[in-house]
Amino acid sequence: MVLSDQYQSESVQMYLVTIYRMREQESPVPVPLLVEKMGLTPASINEMCRKLEKEQLLSYVPYSGVILTEKGEELARDILRKHRLWEVFLVGKLDFDFEAAHDIACQLEHYTQDDLANRMEEFLEQPQVNPRGEPIPWLKTAPQNKQMISLLSLSPGDEAKITHIKGEKVETGYLLKNEMKPGEEVLVMAVDDTSMLILIRGEHLVLSQELAEKVYVQPIE
Repeated sequence: MVLSDQYQSESVQMYLVTIYRMREQESPVPVPLLVEKMGLTPASINEMCRKLEKEQLLSYVPYSGVILTEKGEELARDILRKHRLWEVFLVGKLDFDFEAAHDIACQLEHYTQDDLANRMEEFLEQPQVNPRGEPIPWLKTAPQNKQMISLLSLSPGDEAKITHIKGEKVETGYLLKNEMKPGEEVLVMAVDDTSMLILIRGEHLVLSQELAEKVYVQPIE
């Protein structure tokens, strides 16, 4: 989506994405919670929300909070898609840890043209989620998501491509340091009651079943 000039400012985009994320927990999003989340004054928040309402990007719900309009949702999804594509690229291709990738993506999302995002999505083979397992919004013309299962569900001889990792920071950090990153292909060598032996990047790696269960993959036929 090509954003018109009035929607290009970082502050407008930041508000849209923040409300979009918050409405997953509570909708409408109460203005006091938006104030707390963004760390700005109530006057600043209300002023921007009125501006976004005038642009038909959000609506006030009396005594409840704000909700994004269909146009606002579409713009927020577009920005969030670019953000999470950058996270996949930075972690999977440039070996950034997730926290650093997230911070960089917060800057790049505002300056990423649609053509670049589309090319990056194609280069990354249309990832479904970022490295933390958060879904990447898809274009309306994008193909349907392929099946994703836990690595622990595979049997010896099965091959798969890693899509994302779920878990706490310590767990995801350990897996990423051992090259268990989105886009990498793995071959299951052996499975027992407590662990799994896999081949990744030409090297053998033993994972506990608890860790293997947190790695999600797409089977390779």
